[in-house]
Amino acid sequence: MMSQKELQKYAEQDYKLVDPEYIKQLERDSEKLIKFKKYSILAVFIAVIVIAVTLPLLRALLTNLLN
Repeated sequence: MMSQKELQKYAEQDYKLVDPEYIKQLERDSEKLIKFKKYSILAVFIAVIVIAVTLPLLRALLTNLLN
């Protein structure tokens, strides 16, 4: 079993091994994903509204054509 000091030493070494540029890249990627999520939710919302508006129009058009 490792002592607390040894564990702390290894933890600090692992922390120093993380590249700051890699962290910045992860932050940029997460911002892009958040932006993509916002716009995809907006696109789905608009698509639902368009479908809800056009379905009654299509139904009326089809019933008029069939009669």
